[in-house]
Amino acid sequence: MSHSPCPGVALDELFDPAARTAPSGAVVRGCTADWRQAKPGDAFVAVLEDDHDGHDFADEAIRRGAVAVVAERPLPIFDVPVYYVDDTRVALGELCHALVDYPARRLRVIGVVGTQGKSTTIALLESIFAAAGHEVGVISTLKSYDGMTRSAGLRGPLSPASLAGRLARMEAAGCSHALLEISSQSLSQLKLAGVELDAVCVTAVDSAHLDLHQSTHNYRQANRRVLEYLSPAGLAVVNVDDPVSCRWLSELDGPALTYGRGDQAQITLDVIEQNAVDTMFILVAGADSAAVRTSIVGEAHLANCLAAATVALAYAIDLPTIAAGIEAIQKLPARMERIDCGQDYAVFVDAAHTALGLKSTLQTARQLSRGRVICVLGESTPTNAEESTAIRSVVTRLADLTIITDSIAAVDATWTADSSANNSLQVAADRGEALAWAVAAADQGDVVVIAGSRGPTDFNFGGAGATDADVVRELLYACARPPLRLVG
Repeated sequence: MSHSPCPGVALDELFDPAARTAPSGAVVRGCTADWRQAKPGDAFVAVLEDDHDGHDFADEAIRRGAVAVVAERPLPIFDVPVYYVDDTRVALGELCHALVDYPARRLRVIGVVGTQGKSTTIALLESIFAAAGHEVGVISTLKSYDGMTRSAGLRGPLSPASLAGRLARMEAAGCSHALLEISSQSLSQLKLAGVELDAVCVTAVDSAHLDLHQSTHNYRQANRRVLEYLSPAGLAVVNVDDPVSCRWLSELDGPALTYGRGDQAQITLDVIEQNAVDTMFILVAGADSAAVRTSIVGEAHLANCLAAATVALAYAIDLPTIAAGIEAIQKLPARMERIDCGQDYAVFVDAAHTALGLKSTLQTARQLSRGRVICVLGESTPTNAEESTAIRSVVTRLADLTIITDSIAAVDATWTADSSANNSLQVAADRGEALAWAVAAADQGDVVVIAGSRGPTDFNFGGAGATDADVVRELLYACARPPLRLVG
């Protein structure tokens, strides 16, 4: 936890003093779960990590100045108060947010959860809220913004201290809302403890990250845990086209809004025109409607537009403003990002890497194609056999030609087990070769999908190499260049 000036938190007010050893409580100005970072005036929270048990280092934290310990099991400590709690991960989150005076209680924090579409929905919401004149903070995998500083998107779960600090900076900068992308990993590790959500938006919950959660059931239960962080009057925005999250509606005590393409949805849309360049649709909310034209194509994006529109309506933003906010997003990196260099076939760079994401992306490609669908799979292979099987099933059904790399074939030999009879699969040496093959193989009317791509960031600080979009663009320009003619 950062050690900015703080009047301190009385631990007797935060934790049960009856579960405390030593005769008096403590007032702390900071906290940490890392004994090496303990400073005078801190509370040390003994968290059980994957690689070590914090209880084993409580003495070291006290020697460095910790004035209290929060623990789950008895410790032979008598010099400072020890508070015993059921789960130190929850205690850590609550203490981190208490030290910055619970900014989530004053900010309207909107959490977005689901297997896919989280970062896109947040990007759409940010644009809509900006069109409505609101200042919003953002924490997502695409970007972070605390009202003052823009930085790279998340590459893993935020620590409770970092999350509390960012929310505090958003409040200090005058943000009215905070948009928070919430992963299943953050929920399973209780990283949101201490946060109160004003609204939760659920995109779609399928099956992913089984290497972390071990089973589809565990993964879905981890996502469902987001409902526990809703404030008593907090709103749930649920996709009724998704059977998993739709079942959560029966568990809600507070208000809910639904969106989707089916008749049961409160907020829906009608597609007027869809092609490889843009999509026009009518947003419908009861008797009100508004026309929207978006240059990002695909059924998944339409669902994300509906999700963002439904959340915005709940915050009294009118449909014309919502439409303007959606239309202001011309493209998003690696979110059905169209690469157009004058070629006579469509090329999309997309982040899809799960079975659900690939299914949605390739279905869109199939709808747009007047020829074949060519798919380059991403290089991050799932470690879970169930997820790998689901991905293979999706690309086998929806792609005419799939290109993988040696790194995928080395990890999962099932891809090449019947390669002698499989003309729809090609194995390239590396990612660059795979992209070159896809471009070379495409003909007029085909659709090429470069899947599993990560978009560029404006905050690489001197480091990153070319993205898939950069490489494909260069390949397409090279194909379009006329051959050199030597003049004698």
